[in-house]
Amino acid sequence: MKKLAWRGKKWLCGLLGICIVAGHAPRAVADSPNELEQKARGALSRLYRHNPVAAGNVDRAFAILVFPEVRKLALGIGVETATGILFQKRKPLAFYNLTGFSCGLELGIQKCSHAIFFMDEGALAYLYDSRGLELGGSPALIVADRIFADSFSTTACRPGILAFTFHETGLMLDFGIHVSKITEYEPSD
Repeated sequence: MKKLAWRGKKWLCGLLGICIVAGHAPRAVADSPNELEQKARGALSRLYRHNPVAAGNVDRAFAILVFPEVRKLALGIGVETATGILFQKRKPLAFYNLTGFSCGLELGIQKCSHAIFFMDEGALAYLYDSRGLELGGSPALIVADRIFADSFSTTACRPGILAFTFHETGLMLDFGIHVSKITEYEPSD
């Protein structure tokens, strides 16, 4: 019985360690604005090649927010970070950080890309009105490449907003709820 109690304490200590690191983790920042722009354009190209809905809406979108490398680590509680860029009429407009926390049945490491299409000015205003906060759920099983993944969120449910998660790699079992915060930042060269 003592061994079982010790194992539970070790797991709890590991979970507490992840929370402490996540709470003090620096924001994700790309090496340079040019590098981030290149990565974002590459991610969008991959999305357009493999997703006809995204490809059909690229010219109709008022603005597109792209996070080319979202990294997530989870052990009961998950942490995700990313740096992204907002394009308007295919030109870079602003830079953003994504920080997310989740909990539930979660275990693994994952890397993916996110793109959010704002189809009109009102949809883009939602990003500012909500202060970049998003609440949602994300049942997924990722093994090496996407096997099963789906998500729903307060952002994706808004009219005029299309959200895509793509190019998922890693090993992740994820069935939980998440909270994300998107904040604008000024890059340093």
